Amino acid sequence: MRGIFAGSLALLLAGLVVATPLHEARSAATIVVQNNDGAGEGFNDPAAFVPVGGNPAVTRGQARLNAFQYAANLWGAALNSNVTIIVAAQMNPQFCDAGSAVLGSAGAVTVHGNFANAPILNTWYPQALANSLANVDLDPASPDISATFNSSINGVPGCLAGWNWYYGYDANPPANHIDFVSVVLHEIGHGLGFQTFCNLATGAKFGGFNDMYMVKLQQDNDPGVPINYSTTSNAGRIAANIDDPDLRWIGTEVTNAAAALPVTAGLDDNFVRVHAPNPLVQGSSVSHFSTALLPNQLMEPSYVVANHNLGLALPLMQDIGWSIVVPCAPAPTTAADTDTLTVAQTLTTWDLQVEVTNTGGNPAVNLTGTLLNGPGWLSITDANCAYGTVNGGNSSFGSDNYTLDITAWPGGSFSVDLQLDWEDACGNTYQETVTVDLLPATLPTPVGGHSYAYRLLGNMPNPFNPSTTIRYEIAGNDRVTLNVYDVSGGLVRTLVNQQQSRGTHEARWDGRDNRGRSVASGVYFYRMNAGSFSETRRMVLLK
Repeated sequence: MRGIFAGSLALLLAGLVVATPLHEARSAATIVVQNNDGAGEGFNDPAAFVPVGGNPAVTRGQARLNAFQYAANLWGAALNSNVTIIVAAQMNPQFCDAGSAVLGSAGAVTVHGNFANAPILNTWYPQALANSLANVDLDPASPDISATFNSSINGVPGCLAGWNWYYGYDANPPANHIDFVSVVLHEIGHGLGFQTFCNLATGAKFGGFNDMYMVKLQQDNDPGVPINYSTTSNAGRIAANIDDPDLRWIGTEVTNAAAALPVTAGLDDNFVRVHAPNPLVQGSSVSHFSTALLPNQLMEPSYVVANHNLGLALPLMQDIGWSIVVPCAPAPTTAADTDTLTVAQTLTTWDLQVEVTNTGGNPAVNLTGTLLNGPGWLSITDANCAYGTVNGGNSSFGSDNYTLDITAWPGGSFSVDLQLDWEDACGNTYQETVTVDLLPATLPTPVGGHSYAYRLLGNMPNPFNPSTTIRYEIAGNDRVTLNVYDVSGGLVRTLVNQQQSRGTHEARWDGRDNRGRSVASGVYFYRMNAGSFSETRRMVLLK
């Protein structure tokens, strides 16, 4: 594998390739199989073959190629790319004894970084993904993926006790047969990006840079702060590689898909576990889902049964940067056929929480808040902890559940218009509006006016770039400290360290440390202390 950055970091502009902007419409990916076998062997094996499972081939070599292209087409139909993906494929004798065998192996031929439209700089992307994002072939002289499969699995008694490949398309192999399409799907998944380029034995990053896969890995560190795989030391990565069941995938798309499926085993704090056995298994550890997952997933390290379902592998591709194909469906007769917007109110002390649940998919939600009388604060929080103030303004979020956090003095009254707008994959647009009257004035009037509490209210926006505002409330006159820490617990910035009066306060963080240096993208924690009160929250800086 070769690593290709678009020019050195000091001379970045010299290596950039002019590419179409990222927002250009893309189509389903085309994946082409490049037959690298010689005459009379592997994919060119002339042995007679009886068509089976929808595969019409009459020679064994053609049956293998047909099944390979069938699997490639399943991946191609799920991913968006304007750049053809080339898979160099060969069948060669690989390790095989009576009880175990290497079924196949695959990976990206080159990796790229700092190309036009790269979402994160100084980060490796596998060639096929980099090409899709850049909208141009960054290395046309090389195939995108190289894949090798075991030709020794051929009914020979000394190899897997005589098991054979099954080349049908129907995921229904007979006894003592291994479904070739399932194995090819798995290996193409690695080549598309289901792999880290980190040296697992030494913990060293390839070329000294992160790759997009490792960015989404995290080691659970209960009861301490979780450790991000990409920001820890080489020694930390070595430890994480064998820390089953605590190595996990924290990408949002996989986490949401696991909850919706649902995954009933193989989770750690709702995150999908990654394969991290002790001792380390080269070629298997880290770049697979855990074998504990139920239901079983295509990208687990061992073949179990025929499986043509991309499952959690597809949302993982989204997490690392792939755009996926969303199936188009006919427009419903009315918006109500697709969506139901409901509002539930929960009144506690001086906070009123309103949960808005949309059952129609993944819309953009526009919420307009209007303060009718009395001073107060109105903000919106979505399920991913992104915030937007709606005092006289609008906020749009892409998730389904929202909370309106309202703090008002006695007599305060709000009317909130919740407007839902979305567009489906076919371009059909819908809208639904609910108006809610919120009356905090129904609460008992506290003695002496507004009732304050010790609370760390959160930061807005989150994720953020370049700055965010942290709001907090104190009930008395106290010395307040507000510090920002990195994932290893190191102090990054002190935002507040002073005596303050009771009430609501806020502090702004501009993404710099105590020496005025810009910090890297990633997860940070902020902790507030006031008197005996202490609370910590999480925020994400994205550059």
